[in-house]
Amino acid sequence: MLISIVIANWNTKELMIDCLNSIYSIEEYNSLGDDLEVIVVDNGSKDGSIEAIKDKFPMVILIENKVNLGYAPACNQGMKISKGEYVLLLGSDTVLTNGSLKIPLEKLQTENDLGAVGCKLIYPDGRLQGNLKKFPTLKNAFYTYLSLDKLNYDYDMLWFNYNKEIYADQPATTFLMVRNEILKKINYFDESYKILYNDVDLCKRIWDAGKKIKFIPDAVVIHHGSYSTNKARFKIRRIMYEDIFRYFYRNFGMMAIFLIPVLFFRLLVVSFLK
Repeated sequence: MLISIVIANWNTKELMIDCLNSIYSIEEYNSLGDDLEVIVVDNGSKDGSIEAIKDKFPMVILIENKVNLGYAPACNQGMKISKGEYVLLLGSDTVLTNGSLKIPLEKLQTENDLGAVGCKLIYPDGRLQGNLKKFPTLKNAFYTYLSLDKLNYDYDMLWFNYNKEIYADQPATTFLMVRNEILKKINYFDESYKILYNDVDLCKRIWDAGKKIKFIPDAVVIHHGSYSTNKARFKIRRIMYEDIFRYFYRNFGMMAIFLIPVLFFRLLVVSFLK
């Protein structure tokens, strides 16, 4: 098995079906054949996702969770049963295009120092979707959650035009193809991060393990956006903000305490005033 595609789903039935359709429709699917497996981990969806997947894609390996365990635990379920030499973490709200599997695969097969590869993400209307960031400092966190985004120019890599290859700290795990051996070595996602910053932490541990991560522009994937988290209620959003604090506390210690009032205020605003 060459590639295992792992997708976590929570109430995104129509997008999930479009995503699976794209996997089985791209040119390289025919050449991969039995070297490709698709694993969907459903987090207690109530929108008919499970029934639709079973009906339209019986070849998909489907894990049915009765409740929403969170993104990281769900992905870990899929990764731990994956048989591929490479694991593609893929968002349920994506659409693959021709070359989006083949190009990252070839890059990983020819560059042994790489642990993972990210690709170019675009919105459905063709606009570029920036998906690269540097690892955040505590200062970046204050700027982000006080909506001072212009001060995060370097952290957000707004200077990068996405038309060339570059080593990148943390491409979004909306599309991240990773060597399975490195995932086993670092023990997959840290499940204490239920929703957010699990991808930042994962990428950091890939780099810490001595492997590089590269962005390649020639592989292009359509991404609708944070559909699941945009629908989240206060309970889910609270978990998201706990994840944010957890990352900065673990990496910056007691200095992260000063983030608490900022995050609390931001949580209230995002949850009740949107």
